[in-house]
Amino acid sequence: MKTEWLTRLSKTISFALHPLLVPTWAVLLLLFGHTIMNGISMRSKAFFVAIVVLNTWIIPALCIGLLRSLRLIPDLSLDEPKHRMIPMVIVILGYISCAFMLSDLMMAFLIRRFLFAAIGCVLFTLVITPFWKISLHMTATGGLLAMLFILNLSGFGQFAYTLLTFIVLAGALGSARLWLGHHNLWQVTAGFTGGFLIASAAILFT
Repeated sequence: MKTEWLTRLSKTISFALHPLLVPTWAVLLLLFGHTIMNGISMRSKAFFVAIVVLNTWIIPALCIGLLRSLRLIPDLSLDEPKHRMIPMVIVILGYISCAFMLSDLMMAFLIRRFLFAAIGCVLFTLVITPFWKISLHMTATGGLLAMLFILNLSGFGQFAYTLLTFIVLAGALGSARLWLGHHNLWQVTAGFTGGFLIASAAILFT
């Protein structure tokens, strides 16, 4: 019974922090958290959320589902590294499309910075994946934590409690990936570290 409960909890955490959902979490935190974007109109916030969700979640998910229906990938878990390549390219194109749509909107500069960081993280995993099954979940979560950390340091946002919460969630996610047997400790650690460092560099220098 305890083993079954832990498996269900691990699957729930893995779904809540799925790489496709991380950009949505990021934009919600930027728009509704204690940041300089909090004061913009609700109409603008709804527009930004819609653009991000459409380009980084809905369209990539539909495309990956189409790949599955055409039997170009065997399932949606993408456990085999070779089956991740095309979906990752689709995700990158979604991020680029999203950044392009927001390119002329000055008030969206923090969202664009995160998107550049996300593109860097996916490129990082895209290069490594053919040779090693690095954790995509932990890479995405590391990138999100980097954004929260830098916003706190820069003064663009105040995420002290949120940052602590996501640190705990990142630890829980790493444990979940290990418990489910999808990755080993090195793959989880490398994913988080790579995501954090690459996202930090992209946010600071783009």
